[in-house]
Amino acid sequence: MSGLSGLAGAAAAGGNPLVALLDGAQRLGGIYHLDYDRAVVITDDFIKRGAGGIPRNGFLLAAATVPTKETNAPLDEDEVILLRVRGTAPLPNEAELVATRLAAMRTADLRQERPEAVIDNLTSSQIEMSAFECEVLGTFYGETVARQPFIQWGADIDNVYSGARYFVYVPSAEALSFIASYPERTEEEVKKEKTPDLIKLGVVRFASTKRRAADAKLDQVPVNVRVTDFIARKTAVLGMTRVGKSNTNKTLCTAVFEHAARTGQKIGQLIFDPQGEYANVNDQDKTGLRLLGTGTDLVRIYKMNPTAGDSQEFPLAVNFYETEELPLVWELLTSALADQNTSYATAFKSAKILQPNREDYPTGTAGDREYWEAVDHAQRGQLAFYATLAKANFPQPKTGFSIIFKMNKKVRQALDADRPGLIRIVREDRGLCAVDSPAAARSIVAWLAERIAEVSSGNNPRGLDLASWQDCDPFISILTVFEATVGGAVLNRIKTMEDYHDPFSKGDLADRVWIDLTEGRMVIIDLSIGSDVVTKMLSERLVFRLIDKANKRFRNNEKNIPIQIIVEEAHNLFDRNKVGKSTVQEDPWVRLAKEAAKYDMGLVYATQEVTSVDKRILSNTSNWIVAHLNSDNETRELSHYYDFGVFAEGLRKVEDRGYARMKTFSGKYIIPIQIAKFDHAMINKAREAAELPPVPVPVER
Repeated sequence: MSGLSGLAGAAAAGGNPLVALLDGAQRLGGIYHLDYDRAVVITDDFIKRGAGGIPRNGFLLAAATVPTKETNAPLDEDEVILLRVRGTAPLPNEAELVATRLAAMRTADLRQERPEAVIDNLTSSQIEMSAFECEVLGTFYGETVARQPFIQWGADIDNVYSGARYFVYVPSAEALSFIASYPERTEEEVKKEKTPDLIKLGVVRFASTKRRAADAKLDQVPVNVRVTDFIARKTAVLGMTRVGKSNTNKTLCTAVFEHAARTGQKIGQLIFDPQGEYANVNDQDKTGLRLLGTGTDLVRIYKMNPTAGDSQEFPLAVNFYETEELPLVWELLTSALADQNTSYATAFKSAKILQPNREDYPTGTAGDREYWEAVDHAQRGQLAFYATLAKANFPQPKTGFSIIFKMNKKVRQALDADRPGLIRIVREDRGLCAVDSPAAARSIVAWLAERIAEVSSGNNPRGLDLASWQDCDPFISILTVFEATVGGAVLNRIKTMEDYHDPFSKGDLADRVWIDLTEGRMVIIDLSIGSDVVTKMLSERLVFRLIDKANKRFRNNEKNIPIQIIVEEAHNLFDRNKVGKSTVQEDPWVRLAKEAAKYDMGLVYATQEVTSVDKRILSNTSNWIVAHLNSDNETRELSHYYDFGVFAEGLRKVEDRGYARMKTFSGKYIIPIQIAKFDHAMINKAREAAELPPVPVPVER
């Protein structure tokens, strides 16, 4: 929406917008009991039928009005109370009414006639009387902001009258949209003469059964939300499979893309896509988020097997032979071996092949000696590691590989005599050598294994001193797997990781993604190929790195660039074992929830398991969109937040796709909503905002 209309517009145009709230409203009845938390509303069946029905959780308005003059007479009290229907309530004479109804039903049954045919009009009107128990949500009241009338909201009432002062109304479609979209404009925006960027996220829906809402023309009442509520904040999209979580996320992502284009603001979006439905055109939607970037570089997709010639797709895999990526590669492999508990597997996983930190050793000469010994051991372990990758048939890069290790002169000469040209001398005086291909590393380690076997068997015809190799724990631990005499299971598991290796990949994925996000691109990480353990580890490492980069930018006093991180099927990536136990620094998602607000980093997480989400994340969540949940365990956890406990039974009972209950950052109360269906028109509307030509609907193959 580019501007405001209806009641929000009326507030800016002058007049009394409170009175306008009642324009077109249907009078339902009156309040015969009111306290600070609840109201009991009395009405009858005839009025309810004319109002289009009174669904549970529906909104009602209570105002001190003159009957039949609601919109052309001043209110006795300059306020309108907002009520939410909770259920039915007994009338003071309920026992008498029940007895009369029972008698009428018995007589009608005996005569085989309708009940109204066997009772007089006075009795009929009496037994049709009923009451509703309503929750008092708060008060709309008038204020003047920047010399303009403004409808203010208070989340309670500040007085209780004992007399029957208030009439109760079913709001019109226009008023209902105003209530569901409140505030379409804040005090601050009025003062600054700003109009917020709003999107129609869906329509008001109070019940699964829509017949009476459709008859009353209340089934297409728009719910407008401000896009900025979903930027740099935490959003929960909750519900079972196939109830519309992905549809909601796609709608939000498209809205943020459009908002960024319209305002000229760079907003990066990072989507973790476990099923590939964001990275590809979806048959169900007949469209896809990738189409937002067709013909541009605004959308980039990282996947294991990018399509050759597709300018939007980039490799997600890592070059396992890129030595600068050794920490990531080592973490990937050891994570994949987490369930291997044999002695040789444990030794392999604990091998210290990463560059040691000098600060971990004592100062002085003795500390220097220990440190350089650890460096020597790590380098020899790396030699064995890359040799093992080569033996596992990981495709090798043609150039760019080189590692250094120490080898004494006599051993080096023996190696060169047997297998010439494998090593390159770096520093003769220190015995430093280099190997420039994984294939050469494999050949060297195989030769060393043969010589060590000779020494171990007491057969050392050349008198080689291999003690420094035999005493090197990292080298020996990995050599056991390389030889595969007893370490075959580990080697076979390593072979399964080949999908994550790309010999042509360059640089750290986090560096590339960070650049994309700071340029305002949408980045989709396609995790549809690979094990759950590895995809979880990849995503965690990427989030850690992005937070660190944002932190560095913040400390350098550079302006934040808003970044949205969207996690689909979050229960697969969030670590259930860490929930409530990890420190902030150990869990990237908790760290994102606790720290990243100051960096303007937002998180949208979609899951069917509320209990799988750390409470520290839930407690920092600003926006909630909740669809069907089938477990009281999940709704019980949800009930700890806002007043979602009111909706618990309905959430478990109703399975309609896209039917949700929503609380936004700016919103003052929970709104029952039917989320709009993500479609191709949304894509082209966003492209238009970015001054891009429309793209046709993809043709089915």
